[in-house]
Amino acid sequence: MIELNLLKKKQEIFFQKILLIRIISVYVIGLLCLFIILGISYVSNRITIKSILASIENYNQKIKNEQEAVQILQKHKEEMDRTAKTLFLAQEEYRKRVLWSKRFNVITSSVPENIWLSKMSVSQSSGEEKNPRIIVIEGFITPAIGSARKSITQFMDSIKNNSETEFTSITLTEIKQSDLTQKSRSTMFRIECGLKEQ
Repeated sequence: MIELNLLKKKQEIFFQKILLIRIISVYVIGLLCLFIILGISYVSNRITIKSILASIENYNQKIKNEQEAVQILQKHKEEMDRTAKTLFLAQEEYRKRVLWSKRFNVITSSVPENIWLSKMSVSQSSGEEKNPRIIVIEGFITPAIGSARKSITQFMDSIKNNSETEFTSITLTEIKQSDLTQKSRSTMFRIECGLKEQ
């Protein structure tokens, strides 16, 4: 019986060792699994972080490129603003000035043979007109040729027919006789042509 008791005691110790080994094995395997899971999680997080950082870098590069484009557009906008301001000033100046070329051509091509022009100028109209500027034409008619009034009327009609859109009105404002010499007299005249607004 003593031998049996010894075997039972050894068997209990053996089972305790096996149980302890199994418990330690479970803990070790659990810890290994935990470390593997944590390692996989760490690696996947690192990959995700790297991907996010790459995306951020990519977006930063795009933002930088966009900022360069915005700066270029801003520069062009400033140039356009300067150009628009210059153009506006040019238009304002254009409205203030009388462009003589076409009007001068209309007037000179309308002058009959017996009329001489002495002066052309721009002045302000005394009336309540929308556009107060007028071109003043002064001249005279040589005494030896026909009716002065007929020549002036012919001149005014010719201006009206040739001008079309240049003048709003053509008015004879003054006509008078002037002595050239003791024997001859000339007829002086003044015609005002209202300018159309530019």
